[in-house]
This record gives sequence, C-alpha cells and structure tokens, in this order.
Amino acid sequence: MPRLPWDLIQIFYTLAKFGSLSKAARELGTSQPTLSRQLARLEQQMTVTLFDRSTQGLKITEAGQRLLESSQLMNQASEQFNRIASGDSLSLTGSIRITANEVLGLYYLPSIIAQFNRLYPEIQVEINISNQATSLHKRDADIALRMFRPSQPDLIARRLKDIQLNAVASSEYFKKFPVPKTLKSLEQHKLIGFDRDIVFVNALKALQWPLADKNFIFKTDFLPLQIELARQGAGITITHSYLLQRWPELQIILPDLKIPSLEFWLVCHADVQHNRKIRLMMDFLAQQLNDMLEL
Repeated sequence: MPRLPWDLIQIFYTLAKFGSLSKAARELGTSQPTLSRQLARLEQQMTVTLFDRSTQGLKITEAGQRLLESSQLMNQASEQFNRIASGDSLSLTGSIRITANEVLGLYYLPSIIAQFNRLYPEIQVEINISNQATSLHKRDADIALRMFRPSQPDLIARRLKDIQLNAVASSEYFKKFPVPKTLKSLEQHKLIGFDRDIVFVNALKALQWPLADKNFIFKTDFLPLQIELARQGAGITITHSYLLQRWPELQIILPDLKIPSLEFWLVCHADVQHNRKIRLMMDFLAQQLNDMLEL
C-alpha cells in the first residue's frame, strides 16, 4: 500500500472523533460530499472498511479501532509542531488569545489590555470569556487565567496573588434589613448564590456554614449578575475584595468571617512559553494583576 498522505489520516481521526460526516466536515472546513469522497478514497487505498454508516452516523469498525491510537498520536504531533512553530517567532505582531472567567474578563482585563495595546499596538488580543477550562493543548487559547493549579505536566503555571473574598450587601439593602452580626443571623437575610454550579455548593458544605439551599432567594451562575443584584439591594453575596473600590455602595459584612481566598494562576502551554509576544504578555499580566490585588 502506498504511503498515506497526512490529510487522509487527519480525515480519519476527525471522523472517528465526531462520529458524523457533517460535524467532521464543519471541523475541517469542507463539504460533506467532499469528505465522503475522501473517506471512500482512504478506505479504497487501505482495502478495509473503517466506518459502518447508518442514519445515526458513523461507527468505527474493528479495523478502524486498531488505527485510532496512531492517528491520535499523529494529530497531537501536528498540534505540537504548530505550537512550536508559532513559538519560534520573534515578531511583536500577530495575535494572542487569552481565556478568563466572567469577572476577570469584565472587571480586571479591560484596563490591562488597553494599556498593553498602547505599548504594543501591532499585537492583536483576543479574549475568550468562559467559566470552563479552555484547552491550551488545542490552541483554543495561548494564555489562561485560572482559579486552580493545572495538573497537566506540559502546562506552565505561574501563581499570582490569591484573590480575597468578602460577603457584601448594598447600603440600599440595609435600609430594609439589619446588618447581620453573626453567621447564624444570615438565615434571616436574602442571599444571592449560584444556580447549577456545584462548586459553590460544595464549598459551603466544606465550610459547614449553617445555610441551606432555601436561604438563597436569588440564584444565577452568571457572576456579574450576582454583583449587580447586590448593588441594587437584592441581597447579600460574596465577591472579590478588589472590586469593592468600584462600588462604594457595597459594604462588607461580617469582616471577621473566614472565607477561603481563591488561588489565581497564569497558565500557558510549554511549547509556547518562549514565544516572545506570549512571554511579554504573561509578564505584563502577572505584574498588572498582582499590582491590582495588592490594593
């Protein structure tokens, strides 16, 4: 059998990953008929059937399963090649993609990115706002701001200053309700919390606070909305201490309440750590964010 070109192996890998001609075609930027013809060409060259077709999609055959691991390794090698190739660039032009959660993206990054742009106007900055951990292996982002230390050995992580948290409510809220003096007294107040995000619920359980789901009158997983509800006098929430300088109407309650701080990490893939513009952005972010959190 003649040596197969990489594009056909990539087609096999993508079809196996998505199990659908239409989804794989969108991923590869081609049409479904074209992809179907390329699959037929691949199977013809290999003289094996790689997928069983049905109305439910594609199901990989036993012959295909034997090739799957090798195709995955080749795809990873291709991605690594692209990462290293981009990392060799010494140019201070091009783009950098940063991923951060909603609060960081809305309240921390704008002033930092604007200042960076004034210094390096030829670098395009793309910002992905997501509370999910974006893949740095697939170059979904070059740099990630995360609230946990990554465990993957091929990621480079730099720890920033921890983010301190406070329980807060607005002066408008305290026109209707007394200032709580004890943790127990929070049961008599309107609390703002998460909707379906179990991380917060599990954190409360770990703290063993005397609060139950029924105590949270307002629920949303969109963190900026939690803050806005508190600013409008809707209830008590927990937010970043740094942000309180923005909104003087928000008052800290129970200042002695021990709320664990959030770890804060700046992360990139090992293959791009020596890219000049990414390293520059990493250093700039670290300096600016640490300065902010010292205030």
